[in-house]
Amino acid sequence: MRWLRHPIGALIAELALLALPLNAAYRFAMRIVYRLDPIWGALFALVAAIVACNAYHLYARFLARRAADELAPSRARGALYGAGLGAALMFLCVVTAGIASGSVRFESGEGWRLAGLPGVAILAGAFEELVARGVVLRNLENVFGSVAAIVLSSFLFAVLHLGNPNATPLSIAALGIEGGVMLGAVYVATRSLWWTFGIHAAWNFTQTGVFGLADSGHPGTGLLRTEIEGPAWLSGGAFGIEASAVSAALCAIVAVAFLIHAHRHAQFVPPFWKRHHAI
Repeated sequence: MRWLRHPIGALIAELALLALPLNAAYRFAMRIVYRLDPIWGALFALVAAIVACNAYHLYARFLARRAADELAPSRARGALYGAGLGAALMFLCVVTAGIASGSVRFESGEGWRLAGLPGVAILAGAFEELVARGVVLRNLENVFGSVAAIVLSSFLFAVLHLGNPNATPLSIAALGIEGGVMLGAVYVATRSLWWTFGIHAAWNFTQTGVFGLADSGHPGTGLLRTEIEGPAWLSGGAFGIEASAVSAALCAIVAVAFLIHAHRHAQFVPPFWKRHHAI
């Protein structure tokens, strides 16, 4: 099993043995949570997330023979910091886009249904981050270095959303920045999946569960029903606020801030051939 310790071998193995099963479990869990009410949906999602995190830990310990420090329970408070950032950032995106468009209306919504369910946000935050950052970004980083890994994983994250309803070139590019570059920068700067869990889940829930906006093209209902008028590049159109140039710009600013922090604290990883040459 020595080949599992080589960066390229680890990348292939984790994609096949960890990412694919986690993705299959994620799709199965999503089908279940949509049938549950908000409370049971959230409880089910929490249990599913705990199982997925333990599977990640077991793989790291017994197959990869490494400590999964990025998911250490002692660092779980990072999820709270991330959740605060994710919720605040979505609030800022909505308000800024509304001000820029000159017209935003808030009305009472229908409550938590569809993509507004807390459970859906929890599942997306946990499973998508375990795969996108815990497996894909981390292993690409070990092979090609941090900068190339952020670029490659962001491109992959965007491409995987090509089939979403109402997707456009702008929405896909925006998702690459928001769900790829920004979350990748957060991971590199903090070396914590807890941070990205929190940001991802709170971003999704605030978007739909609070504002009632579409989530990556999927309509959702929340505590409010928000309508932002104006051109699609500004309001996000039918795809949702994630397709707004305002959201992409704000997330790019956050990404730059975390990348600067990562650089100052020497968190960037060089490609494996440079590490090998240095040894």
